[in-house]
Amino acid sequence: MDYLSYNGSNNNSGGGGRFFIMMAVFMLIFIGMGYFMPRQEPAADANKKAEEPQQAAALQAPVTIKYDIQPRTLETDQFSVTLTNAGGGRVSSVLIKDPDRYLEHGDFIRSQKPTSDNIGGLLPLEVTLPSFGIQPETQYATVSPADDHHAVKFSYSDTTEKLRFDKTFTTSDTPYVVHAQFQLANLSAETISDNMAVSMFIKQIEGEEPGIFQPGSYVAAKCHANGDMEYVDATDKDENQSYKQKLQWFAVDESYFAAAMTADYANACEIRNDDGLLKSTIQIPVVLGANQRATYDFDIYLGPKESKYLDAFGENRKLDDIIDYGWIEVLARPMAWILDKFHQWLGNWGLAIILLTLIVRGLLWPVAQKSQISMMRMSKIGPLMQQLQEQYKDNPQLLQQKQLELYRQHNINPFGCLPLLLQMPIFFALYRCIFVTGGLYHAEFYLWIHDLSARDPFFILPLLAVALLILQQLLTPSAAKTKQQKIMMFSMPVIFGAMMLFLPAGLCLYMVVSSLFSMIQSFYVRHIIANEDQTPGAAAVTAGANDVIDVEAHSSKDRRAAKRRENKN
Repeated sequence: MDYLSYNGSNNNSGGGGRFFIMMAVFMLIFIGMGYFMPRQEPAADANKKAEEPQQAAALQAPVTIKYDIQPRTLETDQFSVTLTNAGGGRVSSVLIKDPDRYLEHGDFIRSQKPTSDNIGGLLPLEVTLPSFGIQPETQYATVSPADDHHAVKFSYSDTTEKLRFDKTFTTSDTPYVVHAQFQLANLSAETISDNMAVSMFIKQIEGEEPGIFQPGSYVAAKCHANGDMEYVDATDKDENQSYKQKLQWFAVDESYFAAAMTADYANACEIRNDDGLLKSTIQIPVVLGANQRATYDFDIYLGPKESKYLDAFGENRKLDDIIDYGWIEVLARPMAWILDKFHQWLGNWGLAIILLTLIVRGLLWPVAQKSQISMMRMSKIGPLMQQLQEQYKDNPQLLQQKQLELYRQHNINPFGCLPLLLQMPIFFALYRCIFVTGGLYHAEFYLWIHDLSARDPFFILPLLAVALLILQQLLTPSAAKTKQQKIMMFSMPVIFGAMMLFLPAGLCLYMVVSSLFSMIQSFYVRHIIANEDQTPGAAAVTAGANDVIDVEAHSSKDRRAAKRRENKN
């Protein structure tokens, strides 16, 4: 039988199995997107609820206007950070300047803006120290001159001027890092014992909620404790977690940016979700005897979630753990590392994704080839399978036995379609990399693709991926001829393509390259099968298969009838 021209039908479960496997793959991907992208409450409700604690706090503790609002700005080649004396060094603005693609993001401190310049509101670096009279909205005097962009100082003293709190912020040689020094002075005759709380906040921006059909912006409050990164995100309603051992840092972050601060002096870290307002807080014990002073030094990271910058924060800080790869971290983290190395070598994230795709598909070549060969051989024996089904339709157990014999005759794996599932973890891992790796934010490719982390603006890559999937279905011989199977053949790629319309262009690029690779492999496998048909052993295999059908395939009733005819003769 000439395989290349075979168009027979086959109603057995193996022949149509590939389509059911593909349907399962697409459905699992669809369901996985929902799990992968945590659903968030409607932004309007979340923002409204998040504002309630801020408004309530403002009513309970009216702000005393003691000093004019005099913000100061720290600047380096990488970023610009504005601090306000409303609250004493609260971070009111962070603009990433280098790489310049981050400029399109705008101010990182977007969701925490206060309603008035006189209050700190939800701005990061809220500090409270009740024994000093310091509340979240306590105003400090701005000490440093406005033209000094490398050091900023704010100073506070109580009404007796015996309790002083000075905060100094300076730029650092480490990218995106500000060094902070808190100096406390107790000039009174009494010992002070208290806890100093330092907090950071973040909440969901309306219209940027992650969902199945849009990456959105993932926000969370995090704390590194006991050697692990712990977090509470916007889906953890009214969640509250506390940690007290081996505290490294605490932070708030969104998909591609983070604000983190060292927690060397802290004895507790709390992360919580208060009706959509995410908060990360550390508690620092403060004990000052009479006429004593204390100094606390911190490093604050305000920048993109790129491993090379996070690692520079400190070799033992493990700030790189702030990149949350989710349940597929064991695969996604190495993949992100490989992508970063490829990007350093090629200078383009799109080319890095293409190279990664080719390597992954190359590693899966042997498994995929066996799968395709099995499917093509399955199609080739379609007529024989139909004969078996007809002859043993009343004996399912014997039918299964004969089918397995036929599979062995033709060296067919009846589960040859299952290796398709091996590509699913790769798909999800790459999706997670694109979703949380700062290096891919606004990363350009070529032609019309200016952001690999966003959807294709003209939907060219998703449509191309659908066309390639359909073409691959047509090129891959199948015994399916039923109406249901034909509908499935074309509907599954279309459904998957509809999902891809809203997925990042980098993921669509992976699918296009992977589909092209599969097509090339299909042509190669067709060549192998064609050569098999021309070998002398092919006839023997066919004869053996016919023996299964013609010699042993008759029912016991047929054999008894044949024996009676022989006796009559």
